[in-house]
Amino acid sequence: MQNNRFEVGEPVWKSVMVTRHLPEEVSGLETLCKNLWWSWNEDAKLLFRSIDAELWHTSGHNPMAILDKVGLKRYNELAKDRTFLARLNAVMDDFNAYMARKGERTDPTVGYFCMEYGLETSLKIYSGGLGILAGDYLKETSDMNVNLVAVGLLYRYGYFTQRITPQGNQVAEYDAQDFLRIPAEPVLDGSGNWMTVKMAMPGREMSARIWKVAVGRTDLYLLD
Repeated sequence: MQNNRFEVGEPVWKSVMVTRHLPEEVSGLETLCKNLWWSWNEDAKLLFRSIDAELWHTSGHNPMAILDKVGLKRYNELAKDRTFLARLNAVMDDFNAYMARKGERTDPTVGYFCMEYGLETSLKIYSGGLGILAGDYLKETSDMNVNLVAVGLLYRYGYFTQRITPQGNQVAEYDAQDFLRIPAEPVLDGSGNWMTVKMAMPGREMSARIWKVAVGRTDLYLLD
């Protein structure tokens, strides 16, 4: 008799990604929050703030975190709010017109590699001037419609929080990034499998998963 790999009743653990489902009338918010174009468009930022001003503040101006925390009741209210829907449609029209120009590119592709990108505070993969400069390059190439592809690293621990103990000591606390609340999506192959790259290291081979961040018209690929 062949032995089964798992005993009866033994749990089998699988990783899953849970996504939210918005009412059709406001589904454009999902599209907007996944492209960092919103971060340098004032109308888009005001749109997200109008969903819940307090959440906008406490989330650190993170649209994905806001959409996760807003309840169905509030979504149903927004789906019937003509003023909000008019603002949403106006922002979506601007976004769609902006992105449509991506298909006009004819110049050669430029590869840009950097260790950090300062794009927006919700994506904690930078620490200083180099990151801010690299992030500005990506935003500018997007606005200029330059055919540039960027590559970097997706850090699990981006920042640390400093606190002072009662004894007066400075303590650094590292908080892991929640990859489900950042504007990065897994890059999948035709079969729906997560794409990876392999790199030869001394005495071993390292694998890294690939994530994609949409920075307006510019694509940023991050290795995890």
